[in-house]
Amino acid sequence: LTFPIDFAKTRMQLHVGRQTFRSALATALKNEGVGAVYAGLPPAVLRHIVYSSLRISLYEDLRVYFAAREGSERGAAPSMASRALAGLLAGGLAQAVASPADRIKVVLVKEGSKRGMVTVIRDILREEGPRGFYRGLVPNVQRAALVNLGELATYDQAKGMILESSSLQDGVAVHTLSALCSGFVASVCATPADVVKSRIMAGQASSIVDCVRDTVRNEGIAAMWKGFLPNWARLGPWQLTFWVSYEYLRKTSGYGSF
Repeated sequence: LTFPIDFAKTRMQLHVGRQTFRSALATALKNEGVGAVYAGLPPAVLRHIVYSSLRISLYEDLRVYFAAREGSERGAAPSMASRALAGLLAGGLAQAVASPADRIKVVLVKEGSKRGMVTVIRDILREEGPRGFYRGLVPNVQRAALVNLGELATYDQAKGMILESSSLQDGVAVHTLSALCSGFVASVCATPADVVKSRIMAGQASSIVDCVRDTVRNEGIAAMWKGFLPNWARLGPWQLTFWVSYEYLRKTSGYGSF
């Protein structure tokens, strides 16, 4: 449901100069059709299956690890710094595994429906070799690490603060408020890396340094946050759906609250 937002966000980031969310989506629908907007959906779904399952599992394991280490010294839960580190590591490692699917998605979003997913995979292998699937790996990992710093660590911290400072019980209301905080912070942290990742994967830049320098020089510093609003519009509902569902499934499965 939210993929058209992701499509428009990526098109905005690839566009040199100013382009609005409405313009990016409306132009694509008018000139290329609905099929072009959803061309990158299959690799996006594959990426989420791999990435989302890995990052949440890794985060929980790392949180337990840090809690054990810090608890032995202070008898306390993991600090915000430890939660942030766990989020960075979990997001970066999970994205390193899922990065090939992201490369395919960006190419399909850039081209619309000019080539199918199988054709893109074959062409990348023929022209660039297996390493071509990992083009943009470093900014992609950086983006995922920052998203998880803003998402997992913020949700974890916000939930704890809400429960401590209010009379709300650990339920849907707390999960909703925590998810809203999580989505906003994740978007603020990750959008600059998302811009760099998109442009490198689409072949519009060769390195992180060159991409940042040329973008700021030609379009201004604000261009590093191109696509922020659609990014937040996509992450907000996704975060809300994910966290409320995940917390419910944890409780019904006997694992307790996150």
